[in-house]
Amino acid sequence: MAAAQDAPAPSTATISLAEITKEVQRDNPELDAARKAWDAAAQGPAQASALEDPTLNLMAMIAPLQSWPANGQITVSQNVPFWGKRGLRGRAATFEAEVARQAYRAKTLELLSRTVRAYYELYYLDRTEAILEEQNSVLERFARVAERKYAVGKEPQAMVFRAHVELASLGTDLVSARQEIVSARARLNALRDLPPLAPVGRPEDPARPSSGWDAAALSAAALEGRPELLALRAVEGRSDALRRLALRKYFPDFMVGYQYMGAGMSFTGRTANAAMLGLNIPLWLRKNAAGVRQARAEQDASRMSVADMINQTRFQVEDLSVKIETAARLYKLYDDTVLPQARSALDSTQSAYESDSAGFLDLLDAERALLRFTLEQERHRVDYAEGLAELERVVGRPLPQPGGGKR
Repeated sequence: MAAAQDAPAPSTATISLAEITKEVQRDNPELDAARKAWDAAAQGPAQASALEDPTLNLMAMIAPLQSWPANGQITVSQNVPFWGKRGLRGRAATFEAEVARQAYRAKTLELLSRTVRAYYELYYLDRTEAILEEQNSVLERFARVAERKYAVGKEPQAMVFRAHVELASLGTDLVSARQEIVSARARLNALRDLPPLAPVGRPEDPARPSSGWDAAALSAAALEGRPELLALRAVEGRSDALRRLALRKYFPDFMVGYQYMGAGMSFTGRTANAAMLGLNIPLWLRKNAAGVRQARAEQDASRMSVADMINQTRFQVEDLSVKIETAARLYKLYDDTVLPQARSALDSTQSAYESDSAGFLDLLDAERALLRFTLEQERHRVDYAEGLAELERVVGRPLPQPGGGKR
């Protein structure tokens, strides 16, 4: 992690979302932990399917019998599970490794979604600050006009006070926006594994929102590629392997071995060799039956978890598709109709106010309306970008924009 810094000045350079996400994927410790967990789980199948270590026994007579001269014997034995048990253990461990792999993918997509939200929240706050500063300049101009009109008796003093109250209110909004910018930068730096006060460039503008998303196609893609769903299906596969393994516990495991006995250990005085074969007796049937019932219950539970995740995925895709479609249409409506009309209304009211055919309150209302609509359009733009990032997390991959291309 980078060394802490003493409140550096914010960077004025721009930084792209691609640069930020690359840093997160490289440096984020939460993602690195998920990657290491996957690496660890990937070592499981080779261990689970391997034979147990053979056993070597050495025996020597410490106090030999009078008729049996001192000597020793060597025994080597190997436990061999019943046919299919090793394969099923390896299969269960393979599914477990797949769960860890999908958990890593899910964590990657989650962090990327969080990064996009943090990045565009910072963009929105930067734009809010810029818009408020621009409106502050406009209000200061209005206040000077009101003061001149008051000086010649064309405007009551209350309107001058009202202009300064509006300026003070806008000033508090600016202070709040700037404080939120500090928090937004710290949040983004936390994802990058940097100190809270490390400099952050200005985010680039989001892509223009696009409508025309096909919720049915997105849902089908999510059911095929969502990491959480694939992880639950791997859990279901592991449960099936463990159920089949529990059934095989009704069959015995074997022990094969070889024994070498020195000359002094036999009555003939010659060396002796022996082969050994043993097996365990699965006598406690109630225990085995309980293991089978447990495995079946776990398999049923995993199957129900898959069904539940399918329902959640379908709902989330539909819900997010509606949200980003709504944000795209509202952005276009503001761009094509609302904002042009609000600007025209402000220009017209300003001209009327300067010619004494409109009041100062009318001018303030028109200015407030333009400010509100401008911020609302930026909010719709950011809502679209953040909703698209969340939709990509659910679907499990980047999504092309309707009409071609990627964001």
